Amino acid sequence: MRWLIPFMFYLSFLSFVSIESQASDFIVYSVYRGLNLGNESEKQEKDYYINMGSSHGVREGNILQILRKSPTFDLLSEQYYRDVIFPIAWVKVIHSEKFASIARLEKILPENQTPAISPRAIMVGDLVRILPR
Repeated sequence: MRWLIPFMFYLSFLSFVSIESQASDFIVYSVYRGLNLGNESEKQEKDYYINMGSSHGVREGNILQILRKSPTFDLLSEQYYRDVIFPIAWVKVIHSEKFASIARLEKILPENQTPAISPRAIMVGDLVRILPR
């Protein structure tokens, strides 16, 4: 019986951690680009697969904000300081399922509105946030 109270505390801690982590766990998990068959007039679209779907409020036509998480380094103390998160692009959802969505590039933010990033493109691992309408 003495283990019950620590066990309950542990369970409540785990539920708190999982709720907190779910808010920032939406990411681009895959990028798909169609095969170029040599037709120069054909526009090559990229599809971005996101682990956020209709169960999270995403619908076809929604605009999602893509954010880059970048570590910073303190040159004075010569150690990691913190992660900074900044917007880099917007994508428009073209298909949504319960736990996943497919989106296409709507707009990449200009260089003067974002920190220096390389590459200037959406990558696997970039964070995703739904924009309010």
